[in-house]
Amino acid sequence: MRLWRYCVAAFIYDWFVFVFWTAVPVRAVREFGASSTQLALLQAASTVPYVLNSLFIGTLADRWSKSLLARVGCVVAALACVWTAQAPSLAMLFVGVPLLGIGASIFWPPVQGGIGAETDPARMERALGTFNVMWSLGKAAGFAMAGKLVADMGHSWVLWISAASAVAVIPLYPRDVPASTAPLPEGGHEGRAAFRTMSYVANFAAFGVGATLQNQFFKYLKATVSTTTMSLETYFGLFLGAVFLAQTLMFFVLQRGARWTYRRWLLYGAQLLAAAALSVSVLLRDPTLLLLVAPLVGVGIGFTYASSIYYSLHGPSDHGRFAGIHEAVLGAGSFIIPLAGGVLADLAGDLRAPYWLAAGVSVASLALQERIYRRSP
Repeated sequence: MRLWRYCVAAFIYDWFVFVFWTAVPVRAVREFGASSTQLALLQAASTVPYVLNSLFIGTLADRWSKSLLARVGCVVAALACVWTAQAPSLAMLFVGVPLLGIGASIFWPPVQGGIGAETDPARMERALGTFNVMWSLGKAAGFAMAGKLVADMGHSWVLWISAASAVAVIPLYPRDVPASTAPLPEGGHEGRAAFRTMSYVANFAAFGVGATLQNQFFKYLKATVSTTTMSLETYFGLFLGAVFLAQTLMFFVLQRGARWTYRRWLLYGAQLLAAAALSVSVLLRDPTLLLLVAPLVGVGIGFTYASSIYYSLHGPSDHGRFAGIHEAVLGAGSFIIPLAGGVLADLAGDLRAPYWLAAGVSVASLALQERIYRRSP
């Protein structure tokens, strides 16, 4: 399998996407004075089409050329970057960001479905682990670098660089090959359906936590935290980079075996860790302490994501369909929770409200996951 090409393509794609999602909220706050609700709606404007289209593309990817779909996704994402680089108002940002969601929904299900279809089940943990490390490293690098790039170069140049990066992915993505015909190991499917559903619920909540930080945290930092050694944009990027670097390290650990699978106490513990760290983060004012708490959020998000994609792809068929569901569910959490949090912050007049809400949803989702487990055959 051409795993390295999938990995490099995923690294670059996530790098430019999260450079984009650092530059756009910062610009919305700095230049257009966006409120918490408007920031959340900006995220939702991209994520709603992502959710809806992922379900369709996931099924389509099992029948059509995965390579063609992924390349189309790159072109659409590049157009989103070009549009937002030139947008003269907040309203025009709202027009451009849906294109990024559409492009990502065309890109990710075929990529994940291709890995699932090409990989022998016995090698799935290692392949998925390596792939997850690479896209997550791209995400962490994008966040870590974007704040400094925006501070030094300005929003427009950074978004043009993102557009060029999207185009660069097109020749990297591998051509289609026949799916693996290796049999699924005996007993490998026991409990998968229940754990797949549980991990979807967990991932909905966990990605809501991550998206709340990505979408709302710059506004919170601007109001409450003072940094003397760097710009606030640079610090914001470093904070998010710390979250997602920890996520990357978690993927690296999990790829070393499958002993962590089908253990619900680990799934529950990861969610509680992320919720607790998020809650603590809005009680702190010291920039150094905040950076120390950030990785704990990333560890929790990393475990839930790895669970969701593992149970989605570790099966004999329909890899594109389940990858589409996986992406749609995490996408739904990425806009519903920040949107509700942003509205709550404006209504309550408290910038901490989105983080209390996201942490509460994570804890409450454990009851639903336990119910799913107990009702499974």
